[in-house]
Amino acid sequence: MDESAPTSEKTVLIPIDLIKISAFNIRKDEAFGDEEDQRLVESIAAHGVLQPIIVRPVGDMYEVSAGRRRLISVKKLGHTEIKCIIKDVQDMEALDISISENVLHKNVDPVSMGRWIKIRLSKGDISLSKYAKKIGKSKSTLSEWLRMNDLTPEMQTEIQVGSIAFRHGLKVARLELPPEKEIALARIARKDGTKAFKNALSTLVSGRENKGAPPERLIVQINWGTESREHSALKHLAASEGILLNEYCQRVLTEHIQSRMGWIARARARVRL
Repeated sequence: MDESAPTSEKTVLIPIDLIKISAFNIRKDEAFGDEEDQRLVESIAAHGVLQPIIVRPVGDMYEVSAGRRRLISVKKLGHTEIKCIIKDVQDMEALDISISENVLHKNVDPVSMGRWIKIRLSKGDISLSKYAKKIGKSKSTLSEWLRMNDLTPEMQTEIQVGSIAFRHGLKVARLELPPEKEIALARIARKDGTKAFKNALSTLVSGRENKGAPPERLIVQINWGTESREHSALKHLAASEGILLNEYCQRVLTEHIQSRMGWIARARARVRL
């Protein structure tokens, strides 16, 4: 629910007929009426709107930047006005408000977040790292949401409806499959269910990993073999990162080399001093 403690900012009552959903509200197209939405309606019926919505003036109307569910709830309850905080902001600032409100939502839609963050960063006035800090999320989380833009519309849809988990969608994105194979996976999820999709994805990943082992993976096989605890541990770690074993091995070696080279450079600098 998006009700919380009362805000200390000055609020005003605005007629509901003068308020519409902003085009920069990232949940503007979502359906309303699930169990969580109903609990919010019941909460407002019992206690009123505890946290005012945030609106911005647009002509003779106001647009909701944050508080879409609260606005819909009071409409359903037959209220004629709602507590608002008016912020006269530009489009990208309105988008910032909407993204910030939704990043902590337990049912956050990674596909929509990826789309809107891509739009926000395309403005060119802030880097990914700085924007991550601004909205209180890690850079890696934003990067993962952005990866959703690399998927086909069919795959994106299945992630949004929940037939494909976000972590599995990430794995598909990192595989960089031809569109037709990705669409085929999405159709399996839609028609045959999550288990069938996971089996198809596992088969696809195994086929890729066995199709010619790059040097990074050969080092693992030569030293420990494919049935060792070390090999199993590496596979588990790669899976936890949502990437292929080959990619994980390459990452580990690269990070080690970079760390070692940095240590050598610092030691040489100390010697020169």
